[in-house]
Amino acid sequence: MIAGCGRQTRVEVGAREQILHIGNGAEPKDLDPATQAAEIEYVIDTALFEGLVNIANDGDTILPGVAERWDVSPDGRTYTFHLRSDARWSDGGPVIADDFVYSFRRVFTPSMGCQNNVYGFMIKGSRAMNEGKDAALGVAAIDARTLRIELEYRAPYLLYILAGAPFVPVPRAVVERFGGGTRPGSPWTRPGKIVCNGPFILSSWRPNQEVVATRNPYYWDARRTRLREIHFYPTDDVESEERAFRAGQLHITYGLPTSKIASYRERGDPQLHVTPQLDTTYVLFNVTVPPFNDTRIRRALALAIDREKIVPAVGKGSLDPAHSLTRPGTGGYTPPAVVDFDPSLAQKLLAEAGYPGGKGFPPATIRISRGPLATLVEAIQNSWQEVLGINIGIEVQEQKTFFDAIHSKDYHVAFTPFFYGVNAAETILMIAQGESLWNDTGWKSPAFDQAYHDASFAPDETVRRAAFDRMERLIHDEAPYIPIGFLNQPHLISSKVRGWRDNALYAIDWRELWLEP
Repeated sequence: MIAGCGRQTRVEVGAREQILHIGNGAEPKDLDPATQAAEIEYVIDTALFEGLVNIANDGDTILPGVAERWDVSPDGRTYTFHLRSDARWSDGGPVIADDFVYSFRRVFTPSMGCQNNVYGFMIKGSRAMNEGKDAALGVAAIDARTLRIELEYRAPYLLYILAGAPFVPVPRAVVERFGGGTRPGSPWTRPGKIVCNGPFILSSWRPNQEVVATRNPYYWDARRTRLREIHFYPTDDVESEERAFRAGQLHITYGLPTSKIASYRERGDPQLHVTPQLDTTYVLFNVTVPPFNDTRIRRALALAIDREKIVPAVGKGSLDPAHSLTRPGTGGYTPPAVVDFDPSLAQKLLAEAGYPGGKGFPPATIRISRGPLATLVEAIQNSWQEVLGINIGIEVQEQKTFFDAIHSKDYHVAFTPFFYGVNAAETILMIAQGESLWNDTGWKSPAFDQAYHDASFAPDETVRRAAFDRMERLIHDEAPYIPIGFLNQPHLISSKVRGWRDNALYAIDWRELWLEP
């Protein structure tokens, strides 16, 4: 990655030729919008696929996408989208309403295992269809250029969900040619096979080296797309990524070592960007295995962590202490204040569970994926040792191995961030629903599920927020998750990059970006 380009750096050559070089975290698992489950895949997909609408670089403004305009019924439960006549696939074929009907049905097909389809459960029939029932999905093509979406309940944040994966169109003929209609992992998203409808097309993918996207000449807004190529680099080693940036090999980094944030700030480097994100980092428990099936154990571990002390000390500005799953201010919601550091109560609960002073506590490990958060996990580990006398080991894994383990519940304790990417509290709280594909804890609470239902069907904002409060209190009281920090994402961004705007959704409208030679 640090190999030079003659006398000119990659950044300099790229700026002259409009070729953007950007760090993108770990290696993407797949680029199928229906199966992507991580931010690193989502970012690439925003360049390759376009939904009914787009989100501007401010992370807030909704812009037309494949739909040039839309209407909303007075009760807020029926959306009618009018598709533009010049929307094209990268093979030149038209993008029509039936493409969305097919793609949405595929997203809710159980065998696809789409984890992010829960974001769309406000669509009529979607949950039942996802459960394998014979249900009519509330998505219909009125004609080739008119799409109607009917909802079970009002969801003012729907447009933000429709702006990206998994609710983007995929080309039915291509997907099914390679056997991907009802199963994940087919090769239709590989270079030479993939057909997409976004501002860029996939031209090459060298595993663990780079993913290259080139400008799509069939994109309806191609004239306004100034970048010629985007090179995405899997850079899960932030130390190496920062060195590559300083060597002129990257225009934008995915992250930055927390130990170096202060030095960039002290010298007032304008290339440093630290942006609050809708991203909660938490500890989660496999509640299906002892001793973590005991609420007292989980609460003891939660109450032993002094977030106000360790998060600023270790995160160095990259994290704010979290006392709730939902970041305060998300969708205008502020969670209730709670007491979540109480060493005496933690010790009492552990003793009641049969492990006074930690004696006899069975061996256990906390799993994490490789990355910059290991130091924070060590601080949590030390807290448990000092307050409770419990020694829980740390096991570091590659990201794919880590997620496979927690999804299959092959773990005791785990530590991970969750990027919810929509400015609505529902999109983080949904991970704790009993049947959510994102619920990797095994925790099921009828009271929580009822509160989530009540929030969804709330007649007004007061009732809705009261339901959110009930969910947050249940998380606090039963502790299937321990919120630790809210991410403030650090990036290094070259002064040659134009059109970039920091925002909480990490939304990038690639049409707005260009490079100053």
